[in-house]
Amino acid sequence: MVSFVNLKKFNIIVAQELLEQLEVLVKQKGAVLNLNMEGIVFIDSAGFEALLKLHRTAVANEASVRLLNLSDEAQEVIELVELDKVVEIA
Repeated sequence: MVSFVNLKKFNIIVAQELLEQLEVLVKQKGAVLNLNMEGIVFIDSAGFEALLKLHRTAVANEASVRLLNLSDEAQEVIELVELDKVVEIA
């Protein structure tokens, strides 16, 4: 499980760096990456793009990504852009 300490916004400022660090974890066949999204209240388009790329990398490597502990704000936006139909939310 990966948790984001003191991170409230998953945005263009942090998205690319986080993607690079997290992709390593899903490049192993069969890996399951649980992202603890607790505390994140804002996700911008760069954050969504990073999550989608992470999901694609996982699928290509027969791995998976799950989003856990979404705030109400993040859940609402994820559903609005229909990312919940692509990435597993637990």
